[in-house]
Amino acid sequence: MNPYIEEAVLIIEDLGDATFVGAVAVLLHTKKSRESKDLDFVVAEQITREQFLNLEYKFINENGKERIYTPRNYKIDVYDSRDLNEIPLEKIIETRATIPVGKNKTVNAICLEGLIVAKYRAKRDQDLSDLSLIAMYCFKKIDWKLLQTFTKNDIEFRQIAETMKFYKENPT
Repeated sequence: MNPYIEEAVLIIEDLGDATFVGAVAVLLHTKKSRESKDLDFVVAEQITREQFLNLEYKFINENGKERIYTPRNYKIDVYDSRDLNEIPLEKIIETRATIPVGKNKTVNAICLEGLIVAKYRAKRDQDLSDLSLIAMYCFKKIDWKLLQTFTKNDIEFRQIAETMKFYKENPT
């Protein structure tokens, strides 16, 4: 099993319900991995500093910003009160996909359609690479009606649809 997926399983065991939204979500949907600096996930209820510390998570100051690390030294980014690229956390949790990993284990991930919108809005090089991977391996699985519910308007929806079709036809 991929080490990031193993860590995601352990985070769920530590913290309970979590929905992964970054590189782990891309890996879960496409079965293709890329390097990542952290594990990003959404939780329905805020986890206190004390709860993290009781579970041996660490808070480390990096360049003036406090970062959280798991007991196994993976950096995490927890979304518990701020939206993810203008997608409400409640919508991410409500539409998430539960994906089997290993024997009798599952990991929740943002649904494919939400992931596409989040990556499209982020527009970093790694996000565009992720969109290309998604187009190559998951294009036929996209629920376009669900995807449209994540977009701001018809213009954004059409731009995303065109982007995904482009990546499908022009793999990188």
